[in-house]
Amino acid sequence: MLIRVLSSDKCSGFVEDYNLDDLICRGIVVAFFRPGSNEWVDPKNDHIRKKTNTGYKGPERRAITRTELSQEKS
Repeated sequence: MLIRVLSSDKCSGFVEDYNLDDLICRGIVVAFFRPGSNEWVDPKNDHIRKKTNTGYKGPERRAITRTELSQEKS
């Protein structure tokens, strides 16, 4: 999804959402537009979602084998 941004040289444009965090960290993007609240967000001063690495505490289901799967069902 494209996100409307304001760059450090005061030009506006659009970037892919997956690039936004990196561009903010590198100081290239100084603000982005949040359409839901119809406002510009300054990542240095405004509240934004941060990624947290809490880690999943449950059983690992992606790496389960067919043998393990059949044992779980019985």
